[in-house]
Amino acid sequence: MTKTIKISQDTHKSLSDLASKNDTFNDVIRFLIDYYKSNEEFTDEEAEFYNREIEKFENDDLENLNELSLKSLEERISKLENEIKK
Repeated sequence: MTKTIKISQDTHKSLSDLASKNDTFNDVIRFLIDYYKSNEEFTDEEAEFYNREIEKFENDDLENLNELSLKSLEERISKLENEIKK
């Protein structure tokens, strides 16, 4: 089963530019959806948590705020970078 969708000429050109010779627009769109899902920075739950924490901070609710030294932050970043390289 197929569906027809309306897209602008600009979007059509962009999809055409992304497609290889044998790709259909469906292939390109599926690839973009899969790529987006696999490269999301946060899950919905994580994003909600961070948004709540940001809202608390913006409202001066600093009850559970922990101080972090620059050295400790650099160590955490280094550890995350090493995990990403694996």
